[in-house]
Amino acid sequence: MSQPIVRVVPLQPHCFAFGGFEVQMNCAMETARAAGADIAPLDFWRREDDFDVLHLWGLDVQHLHTVTWGHADKKKIVLSALVNYPGWYSWLRHKISSIVGPARMRKSMLAQIDCLTVVNSAQKRYLTGTVGLLAEKVFVVPNAVDDIFFEVVARPKDGSFGIDNYVLCVGNICPRKNQLALVKACRKLGVPLMLVGDVLTGGEDYGRSVAEAMKSHNESRWIKGLQPGSAQLADAYLHSSVFVLPSHLEQQPISALEAAACRKPLVLANRPYAKQDFYENAVLTDPDSVDAISGAIRKVLDRPDAYRPPIAILEQCRRHNVGAAYQAIYKSLIRDSARGD
Repeated sequence: MSQPIVRVVPLQPHCFAFGGFEVQMNCAMETARAAGADIAPLDFWRREDDFDVLHLWGLDVQHLHTVTWGHADKKKIVLSALVNYPGWYSWLRHKISSIVGPARMRKSMLAQIDCLTVVNSAQKRYLTGTVGLLAEKVFVVPNAVDDIFFEVVARPKDGSFGIDNYVLCVGNICPRKNQLALVKACRKLGVPLMLVGDVLTGGEDYGRSVAEAMKSHNESRWIKGLQPGSAQLADAYLHSSVFVLPSHLEQQPISALEAAACRKPLVLANRPYAKQDFYENAVLTDPDSVDAISGAIRKVLDRPDAYRPPIAILEQCRRHNVGAAYQAIYKSLIRDSARGD
């Protein structure tokens, strides 16, 4: 069977918005290409339709016309989405939206899609149980984690950060990720803290509040420019004792996956995103309580081995496994097309 030719469409132009979802999309293209797929961004200005699979990112009605035209041209259509988690509130929102909101418009789009990928099994349950998609059309493909994080335990330690055995948090500095509460919790405990990440655009006031809070915590560092997948970022995980992300809202934070791959114990907010297999054994805490966060950190520092996620399931997140998963989906779709299914 010939290699599938895949063309990719983002949710929005990267010059206007670029975040974790876009990083995930670009990484998926790289890993699928390494697995043998002929995959590249779709050139909207070309008139040729010489490809087999259209891969869209984002479950948004702005893709509706693209899906309609692609389906009419007999392209196989894959859509990767970040969706809600199952629960009574998300069920109610979907039911209302199906009557008077965007879910009503998405229904016709979903009917023309051949496959939808999500990052964990809980989101698959939402799509099959709440939205009503067929289970065989929904695949779980997690975010990819660079090999360097799986290999970090073999790296020699150095003193490049000036502190060691600290609490680590990696991610954009913003109210949603709740780093200010973490600074206060670490100061309350008297334990070292390292933040890695830049202030998110529009969150400059919050960034100043975090910086001010860190001034009164002598054993703290804030590093604002480590490249994803870099040796410096791997070293930041290596020197840490515990990874903490008290974020109010996430989907599948890559930083927590990276920490888990580094065999670090985790403290996460007691929110739906933390309750997935990849973060098994993590201590879950109330992100609205500084006392709860500090208590969770203390609990992990006392017994770190009890709160490390199992490494076996994280193998799914290795780049070559993620790439192979996407390539298997593309091949399956064109194989079905050749059979006339």
